[in-house]
Amino acid sequence: MRPYRVIQWATGSVGRLAIRAIAEAPDLEIVGVWVHSASKIGKDAGELAGIDRLGVAATNDARALLALDADCVCYAPLLSDVDEICRILAAGKNVVTPTGYVFLKDPAVATRIDAACRAGGVSFHGSGIHPGFAGDRLPLVLSALSQRIDKITVIEESDFADIDESRAMVFDQLGFGMPAAEARRQPPALMGVMSTIFKESMQMIAAGLGFEIDGFATSHEPALATRDIDEAGGRILKDHVAGHHFEYKALRRGKPIIEFQTYWKMTNDIEPRWDYDAILRYTVLVEGRPSFRCVLEPFAGQDVPGLVWTAMNCVNAIPLVCAAEPGIRTPLDLPMITARPHAVRLP
Repeated sequence: MRPYRVIQWATGSVGRLAIRAIAEAPDLEIVGVWVHSASKIGKDAGELAGIDRLGVAATNDARALLALDADCVCYAPLLSDVDEICRILAAGKNVVTPTGYVFLKDPAVATRIDAACRAGGVSFHGSGIHPGFAGDRLPLVLSALSQRIDKITVIEESDFADIDESRAMVFDQLGFGMPAAEARRQPPALMGVMSTIFKESMQMIAAGLGFEIDGFATSHEPALATRDIDEAGGRILKDHVAGHHFEYKALRRGKPIIEFQTYWKMTNDIEPRWDYDAILRYTVLVEGRPSFRCVLEPFAGQDVPGLVWTAMNCVNAIPLVCAAEPGIRTPLDLPMITARPHAVRLP
């Protein structure tokens, strides 16, 4: 079979890693690259990804890209656009994205995306690390070890000090550097998006285990810098936000049955000083019979593991999504997503 022909849509921190992975895969071929920034137009895809030239020039001409003979779009902008997604799907391109939609439940959005899939005869799949794996697929895999489940908790710890993300993401969307009063009055912009996508992950767990969620609750606690710090391409002043603790709870009969907690920080010099301070760690707690925990944590310093995990969970899904029947395809619909044979370095 010929390789699956892929367009990379956006070349931020995840998009660049996706290009590298696609270039390495013998069953994938990069045939187009969409970029937002005018400074990237005309640059070679390999140059943007920090690898050898690939002979594919980046463009912001969406019409020209969608006219290409391509099987799939790896859609990874900072923020998703449903109109844009539907346009890509209707043009006959499968879509894999780390921007959410892991278990799409909004009926208005789901109807539009499904209709675009049917029009183009293609599939749509939301992926990533969290959501997409640590908070949904991994708990479902672990549930096979349980006789009884009383509650599932997923804890994310992340140090953003050296993260390879844009200033717009770190300061504008994630809300680092906000004045304390503003953060308490109005949580960061991305919390609304995160609430939606984490609820989808919780609903996927519930669907996989065969029960309904009655409602949701969310909360936010900022942590303030105890000194001025310079991290992630910007300055955070003393007594401004340098850490975030979010809680997302799925309720059953008024009690939490699934809970996601996040602890993000830019420095250890914050107040309150949480006990959670890993560079990156996902912990899944399953309470019941038996009660146990599973920890997902990198142990070598190659690249930025969370971003690599996000990109690879998308790239490794591309062949399965291209082979799937048209429509929205969740992890519950697809065969097991694994690394492909070329990734294994056999002796």
